[in-house]
Amino acid sequence: MTTRLLVVVVVAALVVAVVFVLRRRPIVRARPVPATGLASGVYLLTSDDCETCVRARNELVRRGVPHTELSWQKNPDVFERLGVDAVPSVLEVESDGSATWWRGGVPRRLRRLG
Repeated sequence: MTTRLLVVVVVAALVVAVVFVLRRRPIVRARPVPATGLASGVYLLTSDDCETCVRARNELVRRGVPHTELSWQKNPDVFERLGVDAVPSVLEVESDGSATWWRGGVPRRLRRLG
């Protein structure tokens, strides 16, 4: 009986620890998207009153990454066309119209640094 209780407590503690770690990790996942109609470059996709968007903007500035900011309220057509459903997001558009979309923040590596 005591062994079972100990196993249950250890498993519960592990589950809580995993959930805590996963919730603290930023969710930044890359996905290829067609970005026809946008010039090549880095775009920061934001929304008004988004605190994490401000942090993402500051991070791009700190790294010296030239970028263009597109707000959901001012550019809903771009968000709809690309299927963007989260802000802040970063979009890196190549000259051939292909793009990589990082959902949920600024990726650690961008091709266009500085």
